Amino acid sequence: MVSTYGVSSPADLANLALTRMGYKMRVGSLYDGSDAAKKILDIYVQTRDEQLRVFDYDFAERTVALTLLKSAPVGGYFPPNTWNPTTNPPIGFAFEYAFPSDAVKIRTVKPSPLFLFNADPQPNAFQIANDNNYSPSQRVILCNVQNAMGVYTGQITDPTNWDVLFTEAFAAALSRRLAPGLVGMDGAKMASADEQMETQMSEMDSR
Repeated sequence: MVSTYGVSSPADLANLALTRMGYKMRVGSLYDGSDAAKKILDIYVQTRDEQLRVFDYDFAERTVALTLLKSAPVGGYFPPNTWNPTTNPPIGFAFEYAFPSDAVKIRTVKPSPLFLFNADPQPNAFQIANDNNYSPSQRVILCNVQNAMGVYTGQITDPTNWDVLFTEAFAAALSRRLAPGLVGMDGAKMASADEQMETQMSEMDSR
C-alpha cells in the first residue's frame, strides 16, 4: 500500500504534520527559513528513521549480500593462528560484515540461497557492534553465517515510495514533537492523542 494522496515531498509531510496540530501557516520547503521549517528540519531525519524502526514495513525491506570484513581461522585459534582483533572478529563469532550504509535496522541474517529451496529456514543469531580497530570506528554485523545475506529496513527517503500507514505514523510523530513549540501544550496533547490513535490503527493492520 503506497502513499497516493498528494504527499510527495518532505514539505508535504511537514504541512500534513502542521495541519494535524492546528498550525495555521504552511511551509514552502524545509529550507524556507520560517520558524516551523527550522524546527521541522531539526527533527525530520531522526523522526523518520525512528519511525522506520517501529514496524517491519514491506516497502522498506532490502536484501543484500553482506560485505565480509573479517573471519576467524577455519581451524580455530590454535598456534600459529592466534586471535588478532585487526584481522579477526571478536571471540565467539566466525564472521564480521559491514553494516549496510542505508540500513536503519537489521531484521535478520541468513545464508546465501543454494540450489535447493529451504522449506524450513531457521533464524541465525547476530549482533551489531562498533569495531574500534578501524579509524574512524565502523559499525559491523557479527555472526556465524558464511556468505551471509542481510535483510534490513532501508533508509527510504522518498515519500512517494512510502506506505500510507507509515506516512500517517511519521506525520503524527512529527506533529507530537513540534506541537509544544508551535501551538503550546494543549496542541501537544491533541497531537499526542492523535498519534496514539494512529499507532493503534497501525498495530491492528500489521496483525
